[in-house]
Amino acid sequence: MKPRSLCALVLALALPALAQTQPPLEPLVPGKPSQQQLPPIEPLSRPGRGSALVGVLVLGALPDGVSSQVVQGLRAVLKLAPSVKDSVVLDAPQPCTNEACWILAGAAANVDQVIVAAFQGGALRMKVVNVKTRKQLAQAQRDRVSPNPEEATAWAEALACQLLVPAGCTGQVVVDAPEGVELSLDGLPLRSGQSRMVPVGVHTLRIKEGDALSSRPLPVLHERTNSLALGPPPAAPPAPPPVAAPAAAVAAAPAAEPRRTWTRTAGYVTAGAAVAAAATGLYFGAKSRSDLNAAESAYRNNGGAYQPSDLNTLQSGNSAAHTANALFIASGVLLAAGAVLTFAF
Repeated sequence: MKPRSLCALVLALALPALAQTQPPLEPLVPGKPSQQQLPPIEPLSRPGRGSALVGVLVLGALPDGVSSQVVQGLRAVLKLAPSVKDSVVLDAPQPCTNEACWILAGAAANVDQVIVAAFQGGALRMKVVNVKTRKQLAQAQRDRVSPNPEEATAWAEALACQLLVPAGCTGQVVVDAPEGVELSLDGLPLRSGQSRMVPVGVHTLRIKEGDALSSRPLPVLHERTNSLALGPPPAAPPAPPPVAAPAAAVAAAPAAEPRRTWTRTAGYVTAGAAVAAAATGLYFGAKSRSDLNAAESAYRNNGGAYQPSDLNTLQSGNSAAHTANALFIASGVLLAAGAVLTFAF
């Protein structure tokens, strides 16, 4: 076989093999795979809220404006509940204290569930009932709830969140205090002007001004910034006016009828002043005891801490006690002087 024919035969056999073993083409962009996965396509509409329409019912003898504020707070929390589509305010006859009445009010408004917040005897009881099945779904209770609008609303939001919002509900807190005042919220240090997110409800704010320590409740609601500005420490009450010392008895001249008449009259006047001073001292003594008892009672009720108003009451009681003591001393001196003027001259 000729060499030229042999070379053509070898090429004919090698070309198919080369075509099968040709390496894949490199990607145009270095460092990225040749087949890139496309990101998942977002749905045209996001999942909606729950399907339940909830009626809100607030019961109990509450001060003006408190009931409406509690209703608004409950509706704010219901917006966070995953099973709730919307909420409406229910009208119910008074009194409406049983489930039959609540279900009737819910059926009249064509709602699926009813959330009831009942204030009675300083306690807050909250229940959720299903209108169609006439069954109770959940309940919670909080004792010692203040009638203060902010605190009552904060506790109502906390119970509603406990029953219907598994993820929890929070509110923003900002407290501004003068320089030198130390703050703590629920036992944790808090800087003046610092923003902190905490669960809705009523928290304890402790205030330290020098050696004085006081505490106060701090209600936290969901749909707002719960800000509080603390003013400068209250000024001390003015000191009571000093009690004038009785005038020294003037030595009587040799006994004479006109002179003796004058000293006797002065003695009666001095004795009368002594009685008036004693009566005033009794008044301040009673006021001191009342203020000190009130401050001590508030100290025990607040868990061993004074509030700013309690400190003012305590200071007022001590001031009244000092005034009473001074008046009693002045009364004794005046009485002695009156006796001297009346009987010695």
